[in-house]
Amino acid sequence: MDRYLNNKWIRWGSIILLGVVFRFLLDVVYSLFYRNYELLQPFRNYLFAILFTLLVFEGIFFVNKRLDKKIGWNKNPFKRFLLQWLSGFGIGILFTLVIRWVFILVFVSFNYVNLLDELIIVVFVFIIATTLTVVDLSMFLLEKWRFSLAELERFKKENVEFRFESLRAQVNPHFLFNSLNTLSSLIYQSQEKAELFVRELSDVYRYILENRDRELISLKKELEMVRSYIYLIQLRFEKNLMVNVNIEKEKEKMSLAPLTLQMLIENATKHNIISNKKPLTVDIYTENNSIVVKNNLQPKELPKYSSKLGLRNIRSRYGYLSDKEVEIVENENQFIVKVPLITSV
Repeated sequence: MDRYLNNKWIRWGSIILLGVVFRFLLDVVYSLFYRNYELLQPFRNYLFAILFTLLVFEGIFFVNKRLDKKIGWNKNPFKRFLLQWLSGFGIGILFTLVIRWVFILVFVSFNYVNLLDELIIVVFVFIIATTLTVVDLSMFLLEKWRFSLAELERFKKENVEFRFESLRAQVNPHFLFNSLNTLSSLIYQSQEKAELFVRELSDVYRYILENRDRELISLKKELEMVRSYIYLIQLRFEKNLMVNVNIEKEKEKMSLAPLTLQMLIENATKHNIISNKKPLTVDIYTENNSIVVKNNLQPKELPKYSSKLGLRNIRSRYGYLSDKEVEIVENENQFIVKVPLITSV
């Protein structure tokens, strides 16, 4: 609600309107209890009502600003509601008593206290404080709902992009071309190795086709595919590429997004020089409840049209799947990606 009250026209318009409405409703209630009570009161009564509304509004607005810094609606909605309601009610009672007694002393000849009048005003202040707090809470929930819808649409879009990117990256002509080249050379070298290569290649493609639309897969199944993928690329790069896998057994029951590890390995081989003079080492291991993919950094020049969607889409997808973020650390010597593992339900 504070966001709307920052607009001076809305703010002053609300104060004047509520002051007039408050005074009129109060007069209606008084007319029900007092037979000779005049419904149309002097103009000064309405001015005092507007002054009262101004003081209460500004007091509540000031307190709410302080509450936003210490106890936001996001942190503890129940505590925030209670504190905001109590402060609003307290401010309303304080200013009501002060203004009412100033009015009585200045304009009214008598100074006795009518308990019924005081009770009516206390009930009115209670209703106003409750209404303002409920309105503020409702506007917070409305903003939260709108934000959730926008986030959901964004995650859906990015999830589609991720699936397209993962499929495009894996079932692409370059990977298939390199695999067929390796296979053709193996046929002349060793029929047994060629058969093993075909089996591993088919395992990789079967995994991709069967799991590309799933949100989660067990780490154990992902590792089975990754070992086949590692076998394929190591035949291509030979001793120039070292991939070390060290996974805690109990972590294999946890889950991650399909093709995550394969994309991270592919990212390392795509963006780094791999040669006899500059071998590439990729380490895959678990750390707490995360899986880490680390490689020595020896970047090669990439074409300007390189999309670099892989890491971005992994990050976006885990923003949808987990409350923990994907961590990316890059220094002069290493490139490290930490992906949160998700507990299977």
